[in-house]
Amino acid sequence: MSSREWVDPNARDTLPSRTATGTLILALGNPLRGDDGIGVAVLEALAGEKRLPHDLILQDGGAMGLEMLLTMQSYRRVIIVDAGNIGRAPGEWARLRPDDLIPKTPDVKRRATTHDDGLAEALMLGATLGILPPEIIIYAVQPLEMGWLPGLSQPAQKAIPAVCAAILETVYHQH
Repeated sequence: MSSREWVDPNARDTLPSRTATGTLILALGNPLRGDDGIGVAVLEALAGEKRLPHDLILQDGGAMGLEMLLTMQSYRRVIIVDAGNIGRAPGEWARLRPDDLIPKTPDVKRRATTHDDGLAEALMLGATLGILPPEIIIYAVQPLEMGWLPGLSQPAQKAIPAVCAAILETVYHQH
């Protein structure tokens, strides 16, 4: 692990309050669920990068639900890395915008609780409340396997360098 700031998701409440500055790279997912751990794997690869900007924060968001809004609202730009069913071959990835995930006509009858709310629901709520950061970029990797098994599939492992390169391109050229 490098000297980059790596925020422990359990220590969020101890962080000083911030105005909306800097960039957060937020990894979502569970490494014990196969390719759902792609976000953390990308974050670990990025942590080894020696030339990251000083105002870049790497955070393992685990399986955050709606609480991710509280984490994101302190930053000017948030880059999210997660596994997602994007209709591609396993290991292929896409750069998405929040509008790509927010349903045009949400199904409010879909469920009666917020227990399973994820990224799309958090973005929809944040947009409704007007609390989203000015810039959100999502890197989604198509999973092969998301069962209860640790470790990434071969296609997901092969995606890590390309996703890291795309994120670094974003960070360096839009900083």
